[in-house]
Amino acid sequence: MDSDWVCDQTRIYLIDPLRHHFEQSGRDGFVSGDTFIYFVPPGSRKIRRLGPDFYVVAGGKSAGQTKWVSWEEGGLLPTTIFEFVSPTTESRDRGHKFCVYRDVFKTEDYFLIHPETLAIEGFHLSHGHYVALSPAADGWYWVNSLGLWLGVLDGWIRLRTPASELLTTGREVGQEQREQARQERERAERERERAERERERAEKAEAQLNELQAELRRLRGD
Repeated sequence: MDSDWVCDQTRIYLIDPLRHHFEQSGRDGFVSGDTFIYFVPPGSRKIRRLGPDFYVVAGGKSAGQTKWVSWEEGGLLPTTIFEFVSPTTESRDRGHKFCVYRDVFKTEDYFLIHPETLAIEGFHLSHGHYVALSPAADGWYWVNSLGLWLGVLDGWIRLRTPASELLTTGREVGQEQREQARQERERAERERERAERERERAEKAEAQLNELQAELRRLRGD
């Protein structure tokens, strides 16, 4: 079973933000994690299954599936996969799964993530082989199949856009909305204070004008 950290990491910081991002950008993609993918390897009649920690099927349609059955989904298979390695899974993640993702799924981008250190290893499919990826200067990795950056922020694995906009969680969206509301209240208060100062200046100017007019009348003997 996955640890609480992996469950939170996958659901809160990867699946939900990416689903929202796809909805907002109008992209088709099935996003899931810790669910089974059913497939039939080429040349075999036997159904097999694998359960990646996190995966994306570009072009897939989300219809409430609790698993991904490739032959029911037009033969589509994951284009992006993340595995959170542990002492009990690492050999399989680097061995059997590595080969299936490369040779059968032909997954474009495969990442191995170490929960304890948050070290990231990335591989991109090129001419039938996985080529190790190198991070950018800031330590983030480009995930070509997603068109997004992958990296570490505040102890979590996160995704961000090419414009460096973080894919936010539901909690962060709520915080952003509260911050926007606070800023709006402050803006409205500043506007009210400005309007009050303008009114006071106008009243003062009017009083001074009345005083001048009264003095002129006095001097003319009106």
